[in-house]
Amino acid sequence: MFENLRLDLSRNLQDCGQTGFFRKLALCLTLNSIHALLLLRCQQWCAKHRLPTIVPAKLLFWFFKIEISKQARIGPGLRLPHPMGIIIAPNVTVGAECDFYADVRLVLSHGDPQGPRLGDHVFLGDGAKVLGNVTIGERAEIGASAVVTKDIPAHAVAAGIPARILKHKPPV
Repeated sequence: MFENLRLDLSRNLQDCGQTGFFRKLALCLTLNSIHALLLLRCQQWCAKHRLPTIVPAKLLFWFFKIEISKQARIGPGLRLPHPMGIIIAPNVTVGAECDFYADVRLVLSHGDPQGPRLGDHVFLGDGAKVLGNVTIGERAEIGASAVVTKDIPAHAVAAGIPARILKHKPPV
């Protein structure tokens, strides 16, 4: 938990540039994204150690309208610039260093117990929805309000309802 949280914090504070200890401390005490990540990692730690997750889960919901299943697997370095209205269902796998903006939904489709699988460095814009047993490859970018119902390959940019691949970026 603490290693994931450390990577989450450093990734969320990187936009602030080189700052001193007290500025970073002040940002950690005031940024909503940091508060949401602390509660998320606390919920995951409680679930891993078979402790009740109701307190961090309810605080996430009350303050941020975020619902994250304790069965979701979320990699290190998660970045939540605008942590409001995010829903992550059970059996969802999120890779390392992903970016989720407001109102992102990673949900199951009717009758399928497997949720979406996201690779590393995936970007999901405001209101993006990923439905069902789909895979989004690493470094893919999903545009705002897109609805993903089919697999998206690595290094692709997708947008629309339903999401269509607009371009394929070459690997860096």
